[in-house]
Amino acid sequence: MKIAIGTLRELKVEAVREAFELFKSQLLRDDEVAEYLPYDVSSSAPRMPTSMKELMEGAQSRAESLILQLKKEKSEADFYVGMEGGFHVIEDRGKRMTFLQSWAFVTDGHRGYLGSSGNILVPSRIATTVLDRGVELGIAIDRFAKETNIRSKQGTWGILTQDILTRKHSFVIALICAFAPFYNKKAYE
Repeated sequence: MKIAIGTLRELKVEAVREAFELFKSQLLRDDEVAEYLPYDVSSSAPRMPTSMKELMEGAQSRAESLILQLKKEKSEADFYVGMEGGFHVIEDRGKRMTFLQSWAFVTDGHRGYLGSSGNILVPSRIATTVLDRGVELGIAIDRFAKETNIRSKQGTWGILTQDILTRKHSFVIALICAFAPFYNKKAYE
């Protein structure tokens, strides 16, 4: 079984592998193995999504770009996976609240489903740096934690949860949810 993944980021590819391990017995035939194929694809999402709508559209557009790219290469996969992470900003009682979310979109080329991680409140010091000053989240979280390249390690999720939930884990949760209609067909009929 071929699983095409719309990113070259190792952390996200690992998230797909980890999630798929949990339900592969419901999707693979006895002698079949999963082959994970990462691709560099674009997204229609802004560099830093700031709404649930942008996150969902970003994940879906990555999967759709992946389908088009494989068609151009005269190739195909059993599943196409797009992932997007970023902020969901809301106004609550006159106060801006910023949450970090991870989203996944999984399609077999005909049917597609979205799934998301939980939400974690982003401290206003980080949110203000990103939203009002235009600093990339990876740079802002490195400064906040006084570390380097957090994005490729535990991510902002790890810093905010003291590594109880990492960036990879947030995508694993989103992927489990997005794949659910495929591995649990009976519930979704």
